[in-house]
Amino acid sequence: MASPKPVFRPAAPTEVETLLAVYDRHYRGGYSACFDRYGPPTPQDLWWVQSEKAVTVIEVDRSLAGMLVLGRSGRRLLVEEILLDRLPDDTEGLLRQIHDWLTRRFQEERQETLALRCDETNAPALTLVRTFGFTFADALLVAALGGAAEGGESEMTPPAGYQVRRATPADARQIGALYKEVMGEALGAADLERLWRTPGTRVLLAERERFPVAFLLAQVREGTGRWIVGVREAHRRRGLGRALAHAAWRFFQTKRAHAITTYWGTRVATAAFIHALGCRIERAYLYFERPL
Repeated sequence: MASPKPVFRPAAPTEVETLLAVYDRHYRGGYSACFDRYGPPTPQDLWWVQSEKAVTVIEVDRSLAGMLVLGRSGRRLLVEEILLDRLPDDTEGLLRQIHDWLTRRFQEERQETLALRCDETNAPALTLVRTFGFTFADALLVAALGGAAEGGESEMTPPAGYQVRRATPADARQIGALYKEVMGEALGAADLERLWRTPGTRVLLAERERFPVAFLLAQVREGTGRWIVGVREAHRRRGLGRALAHAAWRFFQTKRAHAITTYWGTRVATAAFIHALGCRIERAYLYFERPL
């Protein structure tokens, strides 16, 4: 007897609570790349996701079996989530149907590559990746700040010859240039302006002979502190990044916030810096691709 064919349809507003329950059963809190937040998502978060991304329900025998979220990475379509809440007897057949549906969807968008993301504990998604010959592309790692960043007060002192100060809106252009050079992507003018208008934000600028060489962006939102440190290549491995990370940790302490950062695993210098700080990896999102 043939296995029932799954139905793929857009999520309905009345299914918000059900879909959030599916999501939370898989992730159980922590950082969510899809919602870009720490902790369980709320109905308001899902409304935002649905306005920006395509949320699809998977039904088998008229019962909810799982959900898909399609977003974008730049101009490229990206499968952000494949979550199966109920596995049928023919799981292999369901995964094939999901793969075929995604392939058609990407082809409709004239994409040359089928790209998807899943966290490292998502067994069905990893089985799909393995079955259909996807290759590993990158990993987005979520790290909790700790270890060496929690050292004594002396750790806050920048190395000799460097000065660290609070940045002001007048420094926006310099921070934007530093961010693009170090992170490899632009920080929009609206994002820069928002840094000084958003409560719970700390922006530090490190200089050598009044020349900007490093920055810290730290922000507390809903009890979680997010931080980014960037140091120009010629000024690395001198303790400057560690001093800025310690400043972030001290700032989050005053806010009683749990401190995390995200970074790409293929960026060797960043990974080495995070490891040197003694950060604990809380979650890993794996990115895979397959040519169409």
